Amino acid sequence: DLRGGTMGDGGGVTGRSLGDGGAGAGAGAAVSLAPTPLADLDTFEGRAIDRAMFKGNTTYFDFDRSTIKKSEMAKLAAVAEYLKTNPGHGLLIEGHCDERGTEEYNRALGERRALSAREYIVNQGVGAERIRTISYGEDRPAVDGHDEAAWSKNRRAEYGLLAPAAEIGRAH
Repeated sequence: DLRGGTMGDGGGVTGRSLGDGGAGAGAGAAVSLAPTPLADLDTFEGRAIDRAMFKGNTTYFDFDRSTIKKSEMAKLAAVAEYLKTNPGHGLLIEGHCDERGTEEYNRALGERRALSAREYIVNQGVGAERIRTISYGEDRPAVDGHDEAAWSKNRRAEYGLLAPAAEIGRAH
């Protein structure tokens, strides 16, 4: 199901307000733009999205939290290191939630998770202009199920490498 989602430029939330001003995101003032249609995101801003590149770097979150856990920081540091050594590439960060909570709340929480990951990577020395964020809320579960085992795998941020289409596959 490819319903919903709000796209950000990494500088704030698009399409809707978080209600808490983006607390914990540390990204500055929110940007209010119309949401990008998300029928298919195989390309973004003229660049191909390689979701396989950082598949092993998926970052997991505690219930109802957007704080990066110490156990997840090495994954983000590796993404940042790759981006620092490949300045022509960008990053799409996708924030996700488990099924608990309202759709609106989960969309906002997914955005806070994506922005939290973005902030960590920017603090590692990657230019903020190279990173885009999107929240899918609960719309794209990684694991089907209605228990903690499934929910813990659905509270996550995933990363897509943004690069010219000719470079995808050679970046690995």
